[in-house]
Amino acid sequence: MAERDWICCTTNRTRWLVRPDLRDLLLGADGLLLDDWLRTGRADRVKHGPHRTVYRVRLPQIEFFVKQNRLVDVRSRLRQLVRPAKSRIEFEKALEISRRGIPTICPIALGEPVTCLDRADSFLLTENLAGALPLSDLIEKILPGYSYRRQVRIRHQLSHDLARFLCRMHDAGVAHFDLHAGNLLVRLSADDVPELFLIDLHAVQVGSPLTWRQRRENLVLLNRWFALRVSRSDRLRFWRAYDRQDTGRNERALLVEKATLASNLDFWRQRDRRCCATNRYYRRVRAAGICGFAVRDLDTAVVKEIVRDPDALFDRPDCRFLKDSPTSTVAEVTLRCGDGWKRFIYKRFRVKKWLDVYKRSLGHSPALRSWIFGHGLRERRLPTPRPWLVLERRCFAFRGTGYLLTEKLEQTLDLRTFLDAASTTVRRELVERIARLVWELHRRRLSQRDLKAANILVKAQVNGEASDIWFIDLVGFRRHRKLRRRCRIQNLARLNASFHNSAKLNRTDRLRFLRTYLQWGLRGKTGWKRWWRQIEQATQKKIDRNLRNRRPLA
Repeated sequence: MAERDWICCTTNRTRWLVRPDLRDLLLGADGLLLDDWLRTGRADRVKHGPHRTVYRVRLPQIEFFVKQNRLVDVRSRLRQLVRPAKSRIEFEKALEISRRGIPTICPIALGEPVTCLDRADSFLLTENLAGALPLSDLIEKILPGYSYRRQVRIRHQLSHDLARFLCRMHDAGVAHFDLHAGNLLVRLSADDVPELFLIDLHAVQVGSPLTWRQRRENLVLLNRWFALRVSRSDRLRFWRAYDRQDTGRNERALLVEKATLASNLDFWRQRDRRCCATNRYYRRVRAAGICGFAVRDLDTAVVKEIVRDPDALFDRPDCRFLKDSPTSTVAEVTLRCGDGWKRFIYKRFRVKKWLDVYKRSLGHSPALRSWIFGHGLRERRLPTPRPWLVLERRCFAFRGTGYLLTEKLEQTLDLRTFLDAASTTVRRELVERIARLVWELHRRRLSQRDLKAANILVKAQVNGEASDIWFIDLVGFRRHRKLRRRCRIQNLARLNASFHNSAKLNRTDRLRFLRTYLQWGLRGKTGWKRWWRQIEQATQKKIDRNLRNRRPLA
């Protein structure tokens, strides 16, 4: 439907383009009937932010979405002086993309300010795609509930259809620079054949067919999400369906994978700062001599109570102490969260020497480091308990005692205890899972200098198998631009030292761990003996050092 076929009218300094058959249904004398729909319960808000709100409207005749774009700051107002309103841009892109044969949103109305000097909001109304849901929801929430055979069938079909969809899109000259699984809708037919749609078109550019470099950049954006959630086999199946040239196809696939990892590393590095600022996920908290951060989910009253006296939680009658040493105190406490009560782990990082105050002032304190890496690991899809609150006692630039509140993991055992009680089959499977997890940790350029069995928790199923694994005690974590071999050897040796006197974990299990960590099936066996010898040497040095210092080796 061309723009000239739409009805044009003006209400309250807003110019409207409406599909002819929906004019009286959508607009009244004062403009869009959104307030009436909200009042009668026919509209509900599905997304909200300072710059944009999205509503879903259900009328007897039609179901559609309303996207309301606002001018929230000087930058957005100045931008509108030199370009059309956001809704107008997305409206025109939707029509152009549809004209090029790419399935996308179907506009039914557009509202924009009469002149560029008006501060009125702009509106884009799009018809609801019945039965369609974000691709991210299908993969993460819907597919796990299907039978194994159906999951495999849908994954295989989806890999091919998504590749063909992107190939058509790129051949048509459409590039989406915010391309992720949430901006692709999928609708499954009765026989599980997927139908894909492109949405959220504000970051779309339309032009001539994309070059290889432009295609690679666009595929890297999409692969950033899939590389963490989809198997290597499914990604390879997608690539073979997308790249139809046999010559150099594998080399191009490797380039995309390497560029994806580099892009994710930069993305994660930027996101690590988010937990130390005030935004929609976190907030800064302050009191006399105390400052810190809390997640938005934690009740404000609870935060104020803790900030008023962080040590008071340890005096509660329901507080159960797990550890109390000169350097730290760990306890289990119960706090109100939402409509109920939730168990948390509360840790106090004491200052043992005055030198520690100066050290903490030069960098992140142990509490703040645990807070940053707790959210950083979860952002990288590495398992760790969620931190809820971090506090520090401060005097000018000097940092003193720190406090960290994290979620409580129920029915877990540390890795050494679990392996000692596990059967041979469960032990071998868990050894391989831990090896893959440590490899993923190092692949994401993170290290844990205190990677010991006591800092890895395992949850057992009813049949005795391991269901979940978590990293805890994140003080020893570090982020690297380039993770060197010596650091990786130290991490592996520290974990190996936790089992130096274990009767359950034999040399075969240790070799199985190393084989999985080095990915023999993908990279071959070359050099594994050198890794083995270096890990053994570093392990023995760690054992000897602890014996000299008369420290137990956990």
